[in-house]
Amino acid sequence: MKYLDKLLDSWKTVFTYDDMSILLGIENNNTIKSFINRLLKTSIVKSNFKWIYTLNKYDNFELASKLKKDSYISFETVLKQNGIIFQDYSNTIFLASNNSISKKIEDISFRYNKIKDPILFNPLWIINKWTYLIASPERAICDRLYLSSNYYFDNLENIDKQKLSLISQIYNKRVILEVKKLLKNVK
Repeated sequence: MKYLDKLLDSWKTVFTYDDMSILLGIENNNTIKSFINRLLKTSIVKSNFKWIYTLNKYDNFELASKLKKDSYISFETVLKQNGIIFQDYSNTIFLASNNSISKKIEDISFRYNKIKDPILFNPLWIINKWTYLIASPERAICDRLYLSSNYYFDNLENIDKQKLSLISQIYNKRVILEVKKLLKNVK
C-alpha cells in the first residue's frame, strides 16, 4: 500500500483525479481509477462532489478552493474569523470568484461572489496557505465594501490602517472613499 501511505502522508485532504495521479506518480489511467475505486470501497476517501475526493477528515477551506478554481476565501468568513464582525456564519464559507454561484456539501454552504478579474487576480494581501488562498482581514473588508456599500463592521480596532488604505487602491473610487471614511472613525 505504498500509494495509500503517500496519499495519507501528503499535506492534502482534498484531491482531484489529477492531483492523485501527480502526487502518487501514476501515469496509467486504469491504475489510478482502480486505486480510487479501492479507496472508495474501503471508505478511506469519499466523493463529495463529482470529481473531488476527500479523506474522511478534510479541510473545508481546501474543499472550497477545489470546488471552484480562481477563488479565494474572503468576505464574512475572514471577517468573522478575525473578530471584525460578530455574526455567526459557521455553516457558510464565502469566497471571491469570477462568477457568483452557491454549492452545498453535507452541512456547509459555499458561496462564491463575483469580483472583476483585475481585482480577483491581484495578489495584494492574498495569503497562500498551500492548499487554499485566503484574504487578509483588510482585503476582506475591501472585498465586502466592493459588493456592499456602507457595510457595517462591528470591530475595526485591530486592523492595519496603512494596509487597508493601500489595498483599497486596487478597487473602484467608491471603495477608496468608503475606506477613507472608515479610517477616520477608527482609533
